[in-house]
Amino acid sequence: MSDSVSRRRFLVSAGAVLGVGPMLAACGGGGDVTAASCEGYAALDAAALQQRASLEYVDKSATPGQLCSNCRFYNAPAAGADCGGCQLFPGPVAPGGWCKSWVAMAA
Repeated sequence: MSDSVSRRRFLVSAGAVLGVGPMLAACGGGGDVTAASCEGYAALDAAALQQRASLEYVDKSATPGQLCSNCRFYNAPAAGADCGGCQLFPGPVAPGGWCKSWVAMAA
């Protein structure tokens, strides 16, 4: 009985982390460049947020060497701006961010 309870807790916890975490991160949840310093999060509609979440975008990469700033899809920030953009989804993108579509820039 306790084995099935712990399995259930694990599945619920995993679902919460995998389902809610990326969505919150897509809304600007932390990192070196936060939503407060990136303009444009508030203007994103539900479809744009879902697109970001489906790619598991986060403002701070947990994968060494894989940052938005060294991804081939990253658009560098305009002069004086903290955040750039991405060719794959709308809205601001932190240079230190990451998503599952990361691909190294061509050398």
